[in-house]
Amino acid sequence: MNVSGLKTLMVVDNEFVGDPRVFNEATILSKEGVKVDVLCFSFGRLPLYEEVNGLKVYRTKIRRSLKNYLFSAMTTIPLYHYYWSRIIEKQIEISKPDVLHVHDLYMAKSAYLATRRQKIPIILDLHENFPAVILTYNWANKFPKRLIVKPKRWRELEETFLLYADKIVVLSSGYRDDLIRKFKSLDQSRFCIYPNVPDIHTLLSYPVDPHILDDFDGTTLFYFGVIAERRGIFTTIKALQALLKKNYKVRLLLIGPVDKVDQQSFYSAIGQPDVKDFIVYYPWKDISALPSYVLKSTICLSPIVKNEQHESGIANKVFQYLLFKRPVVVSDCKPQLETINRYKCGLVFESENSDDLALKIEQLIVNPSLREEMGENGRNAVNEHFNIERFKENLIDLYRSI
Repeated sequence: MNVSGLKTLMVVDNEFVGDPRVFNEATILSKEGVKVDVLCFSFGRLPLYEEVNGLKVYRTKIRRSLKNYLFSAMTTIPLYHYYWSRIIEKQIEISKPDVLHVHDLYMAKSAYLATRRQKIPIILDLHENFPAVILTYNWANKFPKRLIVKPKRWRELEETFLLYADKIVVLSSGYRDDLIRKFKSLDQSRFCIYPNVPDIHTLLSYPVDPHILDDFDGTTLFYFGVIAERRGIFTTIKALQALLKKNYKVRLLLIGPVDKVDQQSFYSAIGQPDVKDFIVYYPWKDISALPSYVLKSTICLSPIVKNEQHESGIANKVFQYLLFKRPVVVSDCKPQLETINRYKCGLVFESENSDDLALKIEQLIVNPSLREEMGENGRNAVNEHFNIERFKENLIDLYRSI
């Protein structure tokens, strides 16, 4: 079946810009002839309507603080579901879609409520294992907020929310298989595999600024993304301390927002006398600057803590690092362990073990030829296996099946 002429309404509870997964999927479908409307939030900065690369983007205005409150209270006071269902219902009247494509597990009920009369097929796009990841959020599990958030409740709700959807997009075959084993009501025909793979043509088109970071005649370690305990940042800082004690000339570059509940611990950690002069931290940089920072780095890191969420897929950042020929050191979460070992593009350390992380970094510091070999292997792996061109047919076939 030709998907050209189909119309989809994509729904995501952020501002859409800065969400590469949603943007890449919408662009893939648009290029295939699917008419794509996007429904999302504006927290006050972005226009309520605009066209982005041929995509019609509709935004509903809300204060970020109110959104966070409604989101946090979903399992106690389900206003977030009904709030979104009403917005989706109104947008359906405008867009008249053939398919409703909603992102993240918690949006499934809103989609179901909004389509009960129209009976529009629902695609549920799982960016993560939400019932697992919410158990790793410090803000959701500390007293007294956990009494409102009730993070453990998502274990009970998961199957019901999955069954609201006609089709489900997941990050990996392993995550799909886990869901099928867990819930006998699901079968393989309901699923589509679409990993967090990059648009390599866009990333390679960004101009490189060789002066974006001060020159350094030692080793630069780089982490890009949300900064939190669950992301292994404190393990990384301890590994940096160990390397400095052994008199290696090394610095750590960190770019990303810090989870609010971890801010005090983070700023205390990077302010310690033995590391403060060897850490460069930026709360935010545009994605267009990422290639410049990767190319100024020696070794890139994905030190995420091993847990059920991080076993569901590989972060986009890993493929972005590899595209620019940098070796990576990653924790032993199964998807990234298997990929890094298979394609010989980095080293794997035991999650939360700062001594092992320091040891693996040290192996790469003292062996520049190994770094170069692994960098080349990583670039080849992304070009041949891990990019949107490689996986776009999965998404297009999903729409054909609808």
